[in-house]
Amino acid sequence: MVKLIFYTRQNCHLCAVAKAVVRELQQYHDFQVEIRNVDDHPDWIRAYGDEVPVGIIGDRKVFKYRVKEDQLRLAILAS
Repeated sequence: MVKLIFYTRQNCHLCAVAKAVVRELQQYHDFQVEIRNVDDHPDWIRAYGDEVPVGIIGDRKVFKYRVKEDQLRLAILAS
C-alpha cells in the first residue's frame, strides 16, 4: 500500500489546505497517511522546516508548500 508521509506544523494555513486535499483523495484512492509535526524532531526541522507542508512517497518529495490534487493523485497511482 502507498504511504504518504505528511510533514506539517501547528498554525500553518497551507498545511490545513494541503491536509484537506489529502483527505479528499483518500475518499477515492487507497493510501496511508502518516502525519508528522516537523517541529517534533531536529532532523525534520533541518530537512523540511522551511518547506511545510511537505509530502513524501517512498524517497520522492511529491509536494511542498502547496499540493495540487491532480499531481498528488498521479504520484499515488504511480507508486
